[in-house]
Parts: sequence; structure tokens; C-alpha cells
Amino acid sequence: MRSRLATPCSSQLNSAGDADLLHEKAARMRHPLVQLTAVIAALLAAAPGQGDGAIIQARSAALPDVKSAIASAHEGDTVAVPAGRASWTAKLDVTKGVTIQGQTTITGAGTATPVVNDATVILDNNPQVSGSSAGIIKATLAPNQAFRLTGITFAAGARGTYGPWAVQVQSGGATPNTAIRIDNCHFSSLYQGYYVWALGWIYGVADHNVFDCLAAALSFLVWHDTWGDNSNGNGSWADFPYYGTEKFWFIEDNTIRGSGTVQTSGNIDAKVGSRYVVRHNYFQNASPNSHGTEGGVQRGCRVYESYDNTFNWTMSHSGSQLRSGSAIWHDNTFLGTENGSDYLSVMDDYRMIGAIGDDLSYFGLATGNNPWDSNDSHGLYESGTISTSHAGGLLQDSSKRWTVNQWAGYSVMNTNPSSAAYLHGSYIISNTATTITYNYYGSGDRGAPLVFNSGDTYRIYRVLIALDQPARGKGAATCATPCPHQWPNEQLEPCYSWNNVHAPTGHSLGFSNGGIPTEVSGRDFFNLRHGFPPESTPGAVLTSYADSVNGVNYTGPYTYPHPLTKSLPTSTAMTQNTPRKQRGTKQKKSKEVTKNLAKKVKTSQTNETPEAQENLSD
Repeated sequence: MRSRLATPCSSQLNSAGDADLLHEKAARMRHPLVQLTAVIAALLAAAPGQGDGAIIQARSAALPDVKSAIASAHEGDTVAVPAGRASWTAKLDVTKGVTIQGQTTITGAGTATPVVNDATVILDNNPQVSGSSAGIIKATLAPNQAFRLTGITFAAGARGTYGPWAVQVQSGGATPNTAIRIDNCHFSSLYQGYYVWALGWIYGVADHNVFDCLAAALSFLVWHDTWGDNSNGNGSWADFPYYGTEKFWFIEDNTIRGSGTVQTSGNIDAKVGSRYVVRHNYFQNASPNSHGTEGGVQRGCRVYESYDNTFNWTMSHSGSQLRSGSAIWHDNTFLGTENGSDYLSVMDDYRMIGAIGDDLSYFGLATGNNPWDSNDSHGLYESGTISTSHAGGLLQDSSKRWTVNQWAGYSVMNTNPSSAAYLHGSYIISNTATTITYNYYGSGDRGAPLVFNSGDTYRIYRVLIALDQPARGKGAATCATPCPHQWPNEQLEPCYSWNNVHAPTGHSLGFSNGGIPTEVSGRDFFNLRHGFPPESTPGAVLTSYADSVNGVNYTGPYTYPHPLTKSLPTSTAMTQNTPRKQRGTKQKKSKEVTKNLAKKVKTSQTNETPEAQENLSD
């Protein structure tokens, strides 16, 4: 075992602020024993460690000192970052399987009132807000490397413009990385679009953190883009959901607080084949969400679970969105403002409402004649020419004599090549003898809105099942290009809700199809209401998710707490002259202290750039 103090060379000091920190370090080094003792005491108070890895002491929290310590570290070592505040003006890149541990501590994470001691504080002053130099910490790992980030406070510096993300962890390859953990960190009002971005092919956990999010900031972005050694989430969509297993990014025992001014603040975003589990968290004015297969080559969110969380809304909100894939919600408690519709999540599909942009060359829109979807074999049902121009949401053909609502649930598309909305379409809500009312997406942020002006032509088709729509999952391996455009025969993976209750009113909350005609209650989603024993699984869920559909027989939630919260803690603390036997004694005591503290806290609980500031309703 090793214990070393890393020293930066003068060339690593990249700012006046770093020079000041070095001056302060020189003064502190007159008393190195005091500093070393404080760091080791903090490490001993933490959970036990990654085998026999060494403790590499960074001289300060300054970026050059942390870089130097990491450069000195070997696989499995811990880089100990002492207390203090440091301004970072560049991103830290990590490619080693190490633990980076500061001295920030959090008790009561996952509750409404966590107590945070912001001891090691990194101020985000990276001037780069886009491209490969943006962000604060990026860990790029091989499948066999273990990485942990713990005990750091990330706070806004002087920059007031948003960057894309604060912390990014990623791993790709022929096998998944199963040993990544982010815990006991405080993400404090950062000007970053996402505070944590997990991508690649990762099974890991983020636990016991506190997120205080600005209005345009989200807590997490989850991708599984390289699942199965594939790309763009295609591998994830060709595989089983694996409910109840370790094959997810876990978000547990965190306190996540939105700004309270917009309902997307603090939300969890997920796309590109993402799989995540959110459990035992406390959300205030924030919720889990997703993006779907909408524009470009990327697929949507694949699957997620939400259970044993508390959601407290102090503002008006409309619930979360499920825009692709499957989801299970159970045993969640809702407090504060109710959304008024008794639903917790709306199953939406932006390919059904003409909201994916103007480039339709990849997966395109679900209009009833797109080969990516399962369509009515009848083909074309109706066509004609618009007689009178109308605002979005209405078309009129005075030559028709339709039966009232005969086209409800079908899709209509504009077929005038000179129209800005050429080949754009949406589903039909209702019709009269000469008019059709359709779902109109008019925000203007996703291509030309669907409108029909006098002289435009139109066609009516019918979609049966849209590609990657909510409640669909495993299908044939495919890709946007250059794969053949054809329906991948995706299996039904119903969404289930039970024991989700708005406590002040006792109302049961469940899924809503939001009017999407291909989302059918009793087939695609089941709202089983409440009254089941806590932490139980209804028989219908067990039947739906047998091994032939789930990959394994679903029997209930995965092990809690996540095993990585026990097997991926910090390295064993030591001094240079401590015998191995004494170190083992201290390690055992550390385990006991950590176990008792965790029990006490739990008892109190009830290089692609993402669309950094994209509204989840967009």
C-alpha cells in the first residue's frame, strides 16, 4: 500500500487564482501533519475501500493539484482532495479507475431536509460552454475500470452562461461497465444544462447527493447509446427490458430540487436507448422524464422504473412525460399541488404529432404510410384539396360529406410539395362533414407547424403501432441508416402503475395516453390504483414480465440499497508508517461507523453535446 503527496510543477498553474492557491498551500505546508491528519480523519469516517489501493493526497482542491494527484495514482487508488474552495477554469479529464474524494458531507439525502457541509468546493469558472473542452469533470472508462466521485461540492463561479453538463461518466466497449458510483456530492446552482450525464454502456449508481437546480438546468441525463457494443441506442432497443435487475443506471437516495419557477427544472432526462431506475429519492418541483425517437438517428428512452420516491410540488405542473419505451411506477407519494388530472405521466409520441423537425429522412413521422411503423394494410383512406385556409389544428374540404368522427384516430398529412409543411402530419382528433380537427404542435421549435392552406392537398392513413412508442420495446436490430426502413416488430411491454397516491387527497395517480390513439388503456398501460400491500408486485405485472418478455422472470425491484454503495466506497485510509494489522482494525471500525450512520439516515427518510437547455415539453 502507498501514501503519497502529489506536487504540481509550476507549468500547471494556469491562472492567477491557482497561483494564489499555491501561495496558501505553501503556508499550510508549514504544518503538514495537521493537514494530513484532517484528510485521513475524513477518510476514516467514510465507508471502507476499494481493496488495497493507495491514498494519493492532493495538496489542495486546485485543479493543478488534483490533476497531479491523479497523474500519480494507479488503478484502484483514491485521490483525496482536502477541504477548501478552488476555482476551476478548465475541465478535468479522468481515464483511470480511481476514487476522487473530497470532504463535503451530506446527511439526510433523500429527504426534504438534507444537511450539507460544503467542505470541498469546486467553483465552475470554465469559460468553455460548448465543445470538447466544456464541463467540469469527464471520466472516460474502460468496461473493467471502477470509478467513484464522492464528497465534492460543485458550485457556480462567475460565469453566468449555461454549459452543456457538469460531470460526465462514460464507458463503451463489448461489455458494460458495472462499477461507477457518484455519491455524497452537492450540485449547487450550476450554470450547466445537466449536472450529471451518464452515457455509453454503464450499470452504476448515483446516491446520497443533493441537487439544487437552476431554472434551465436538469439533474441527470442518461444515455445507453453504446449498449450491446452498438450506437445511437440501437442495441438497447434490440434487447429485453430486464426489469428488476442491475442493468440500469440507478438514481437513489438523492434530494433533487427544481427552481420552482418552471416544471422542467431539476428533471431527469433520458434518451438514446437509456435505462434508469429512480428510487427512494425526494423530489421538489422536479420529476423523471424522457425523450423519444423523434429526430435524427438517435433512438428514444428504452425503459425506466420509478418507485418509493416522494414528489412535492409547490407549483402548477402537468406531470411527467413518457415519450418512448416502457415504464413501471409504484409506491410513490405525491405531496403539494396536484396536477388536476389524476395522472403521474403522460404517454406521448412526437412522431405522431408532427414534432420532430423538417428532416424526415431518418425515422420520419408516424403518418400511416411510413414503413418504420405498423400501419393499417388498407393504405390510403382519403385524399383531397383544401378549400379554405385555417389556422393550425383545422382543415376544410367543402367537397366532402364525411360521417361525424369517422376519421378520429387516423392521421392526416400535407402533400403539397410547395408547402413548408410538406409531408408533415398528425393524428386526427375529430371531424365534421367537411372539416377535420387534428393535434396541432405550434411551438415552432420542431420544424414547420402543420397547417393546411387553400389549394394544399392532403391524404389520410392510419397508424396501428408507431416505432418505439410508449409500451413498445425489444424488436429486431435496426438503425436509422443505412438499415432498411421497416417495422422491427417490437414487442408489447405494458406500462404499469400501482400504489401511487397524492397523499393530501388520497387520489390514485396513473398513466394517461394524452389523446394518442395508438396508446390503448388495458393493452399499453394499466392503472391498477392503490391498495396493494407496500412493496408488493401485482400478479398481472409478474405475468406480463415473464422471462420471454423481460429476459428474466420479473419478481420485484432490484436489491436495495444498490450493492455498489457497499462495494465501491473509498480506499482504506492510512499513514505512511501504519502497520497493516492496525489499518485493518481502523477499516473495521470505519465499516461499523458507516453502517450505523447509514442506518440512522435511512430511518429519517420517508463527445456529443446534449441539448443542454431543451425544454422537456419540446
